Amino acid sequence: MPNARDHALRLLSIRPRSVREISDRLARKGFERTAVEAVVADLADLGLLDDRKFARDWIENRQHFRPTGVIRLRQELFVKGIDREIADQAVREYKNDADEFPAALDLARRKQKLFRKLDADTAKRRLAGFLARRGYESSIVSKVLKELLKENILE
Repeated sequence: MPNARDHALRLLSIRPRSVREISDRLARKGFERTAVEAVVADLADLGLLDDRKFARDWIENRQHFRPTGVIRLRQELFVKGIDREIADQAVREYKNDADEFPAALDLARRKQKLFRKLDADTAKRRLAGFLARRGYESSIVSKVLKELLKENILE
């Protein structure tokens, strides 16, 4: 049977993980709490477990492969066990560096093709709901809908 450190390293070789993810997985595997805490501390000292870096990398990866709004990003980080303060800071840094509007507009343009046969009000409502579920703030959603109306896409 592998020891806790080996198991944690194997998990980290698959993808980056938060401290809580590693702790939870090791605990579920049956390792004692003291062993789990020692492994987590050791991996953190080595720089292999860092929730701040994990949060920044998670956001960057998410935006590259499946663009999502800041509301959803924050929720996903909480689910991964990232502390509220760290998640908020990572999201603030992302918001300072990036404009969500282009990604949301591109997403809406692609999605609206599914709503062509619907009346304009229904299409707007469904697009707004879709963008909201993807975690975009209401200000971004309304800006996207205005832009689509201006381009005569939603009529």
